[in-house]
Order: sequence, then C-alpha cells, then structure tokens
Amino acid sequence: SIEEYIVEQKCPDCGSSNLKGAGTAENKYVTKQAYRCKECGRYFVERDGFEGKSYPKEVIVEALHLYVEGMSLSKIRIHMDQHHGYSPSDGSILNWVREYSEIVEKFEKEQMGDPEIGRKIHLDEVVLKVGKKRTTR
Repeated sequence: SIEEYIVEQKCPDCGSSNLKGAGTAENKYVTKQAYRCKECGRYFVERDGFEGKSYPKEVIVEALHLYVEGMSLSKIRIHMDQHHGYSPSDGSILNWVREYSEIVEKFEKEQMGDPEIGRKIHLDEVVLKVGKKRTTR
C-alpha cells in the first residue's frame, strides 16, 4: 500500500527512535501526535509525509487517486466537498499532485508493472503549433 512509502517516526535531529509522546498539535483540520526525543530532547510533530498540510492525509491520498484515475481538478474538488465536507482549491490539489508525483509514480509502477504496448495514456494538455502560433488545449 502507499503507506509503505511514508517515513517511520524518528527524531529529525539525531535520528533516534527513542521517543515519548508529548501531547498533540492541531491545525485547521488535522490533529497530530507530538513527540519529544529521549536522546536529544527535540520536540517535533509526527512525521507522516504530510507535514505542513491543512487537510487530512486521507483526503490528499484520495485526491491523488482520483487525479491518477483521470478526474479533473474541479471534479475532484466537488467530489471532496460532497463526500467528505472538504473543499480544497484546484491549486491545492495541483500542488499535491506535483509534490507527491514521484511517490504516486513509484506506487503505480509497482501495482501495474511496465506499461503495455497499445495501453491508453491520459494527457492533461496538448500543445499544438499551427504556423507560428502555439495553442494549449
């Protein structure tokens, strides 16, 4: 599963996994576990690959999945609002796609193997050049 690609909990300073719970940290939509390293004393918030994100990781992962399946950014936003009550902007979703594209690509390759000849490929935009004029579609 995609969770295998998320980093396990270790102190970001010294790398120790000798940690103790130190309460929680909250933002707009997410509450995460806070830790204190027993080796160096550093206080830090859970490292789950989604640091600094306002939306829950499950919402981000589902948005990435829907994007890979070929759904448009606006349809993903509408889906998230209707099914989960979250309405991330199209720009936020696109930023997630850009940020996590390497993880998604690695995950897809392991799930599907190498692409087959004749397999359909989804393209987001096409650049056409007619004479000296370029058009993006």
